[in-house]
Amino acid sequence: MSWLGLVWRSALRNRLRTALTTAGIALAVIAFLFLRTFIAAFYAGVENASADRLVVRNRIAITSPLPISYVDKIRGVRGVEELTWMSWFAGVYRDERSFFALFAVDPPSFYRVYPEFLLDEKERRAFFADQSGAVVGELLAERFGWRVGDRITLRGTIYPGDWELTIRGIYRGRDKATDRQQLHLHWKYVDERVDERQKNQVGIVVVRTAPGTGAQVAATIDRLFQSSLAETRTESERAFNLSFISMSAAIVSAVQVISMVVLGIILLVLGNTIAMGARERTSELAAMRAIGFRPRHLVGLIVGEGVLVAALGAGVGLALARPVLRFIADALESALGAFLGPFELSGRAAALAVAVCLVGGVLASALPAWRASRLVIVDALRRTE
Repeated sequence: MSWLGLVWRSALRNRLRTALTTAGIALAVIAFLFLRTFIAAFYAGVENASADRLVVRNRIAITSPLPISYVDKIRGVRGVEELTWMSWFAGVYRDERSFFALFAVDPPSFYRVYPEFLLDEKERRAFFADQSGAVVGELLAERFGWRVGDRITLRGTIYPGDWELTIRGIYRGRDKATDRQQLHLHWKYVDERVDERQKNQVGIVVVRTAPGTGAQVAATIDRLFQSSLAETRTESERAFNLSFISMSAAIVSAVQVISMVVLGIILLVLGNTIAMGARERTSELAAMRAIGFRPRHLVGLIVGEGVLVAALGAGVGLALARPVLRFIADALESALGAFLGPFELSGRAAALAVAVCLVGGVLASALPAWRASRLVIVDALRRTE
């Protein structure tokens, strides 16, 4: 019998234990891949940020507004090719559990600066012409069963009152990273209805610049409003998105730690199985030594068994990971839209999981293999358990 045949027969000696160990490793692999995919999806908004867009906000805090008069001044800055402005609306549809992102925007400029939001021309014209109109993402429309022409009512929080809107369009995403669960309404419609204290204010101004001029334009804009009542902070879209992630840094760090703990679980589960199997076969290993097998042969047999079981667990885990992650992605997308970005299994994470399992197989079997190589044949043959 070949060495591979011996390894296979040894691994299947106790089939129930091997099956349970394989299942345990597979679950650990799925958990590890889920956590790594979660982290990657969490940073997707940063990775997919446009390189030629800048975000201008109030220097004090993102919740502090800017005067609408800043728009024309920023438009005159050299290097600014296009700009738009928007405010976080924060309305409620039905109840607080039905959360989704709502933005009061300037429609014509908004869709020029954000070409990733794809809207049919007919729906675009209808939205532009109707000041009380709204555009929603296709996933949001699917979530609530909305269709073009439907009338909905939002309860304002930042902007109090009931807001009657007519859905004039349903946008699609240019790619999977595009958030398709937003609602866009007219900034002017909001501005005309709010009280004097909230009039003529915007949340942020988004600027599109010529390639390679972003840093210079940002510095010029901030100097323009230096020492004003509302000083600005201009940063790249990537940095702006990263500032939101930094608020949840503790969560990301905890997920990273847990993913490392999962690797330890793989090692412990596999090490326990290999140690039990080697202990049960002490007399058999001694008999193999007596008929001519060398210590290195026993080491190779036990290490090979550990690697084989680890590989089986990794294979099962990888086979199940994709449909499991797809199910989780659909659930998260329905609840959060594209907040987490594309929830897809990466080849790098899969390769890391396989490598960890194989290395874990070697490490977990190292101690039992070392003990087997040091067996005293006569003493080991006397053992009955």
